[in-house]
Amino acid sequence: MVQALRAGDSDAPGALWERYSPAVRRLLARTLGPSVEIDDLTQEIFLRVFVRLPTLRDPSALRAFTLAVAGNVLKWELRRRWIGRHVRLSETGTLPDVEGKSDDIEARDALRRCYAIFDKLTAEERIAFSVRYMEGMTAEEVAATLSVSLSTAKRRINRAAAKIAKRVAADPGLQHFFTPPGGREPSVR
Repeated sequence: MVQALRAGDSDAPGALWERYSPAVRRLLARTLGPSVEIDDLTQEIFLRVFVRLPTLRDPSALRAFTLAVAGNVLKWELRRRWIGRHVRLSETGTLPDVEGKSDDIEARDALRRCYAIFDKLTAEERIAFSVRYMEGMTAEEVAATLSVSLSTAKRRINRAAAKIAKRVAADPGLQHFFTPPGGREPSVR
């Protein structure tokens, strides 16, 4: 596929989109929560993938390359949101809720509180946690996605998991939604 993209094959961009956009959209949705910006960010990511494709040295790493670009865009978006909350670019400092299809008010409230916990993580921790536990990537894949060493990826995953476990344990309304195995937060070895 990389050769077809580099050769200018007109079908290659569509094939790349079909293959990797579902994973990119899942990553964005799981990291950012319900957001109307998912479509725009997905397009931004693929625009950057197409622009940076000449820098890809190993064509077999196209998936990791695409997810690494997504990770960089996510860091930018999380920083933009942080600034919006702290610098008060909006009246309330919060983003508007997106209407969902769920009528389960308790679950929606728990989801809102979970994303409030995620908002307290650094961008790097949030992305590491999301791709590890929500996307099911291995620690090695997380490292490739974040363009960091394996040990750095493991530290970020473990630090995020510990922070989340601590905050969930302190929130009685969330405790029954989470049952960590063995009663401890997950760790990556």
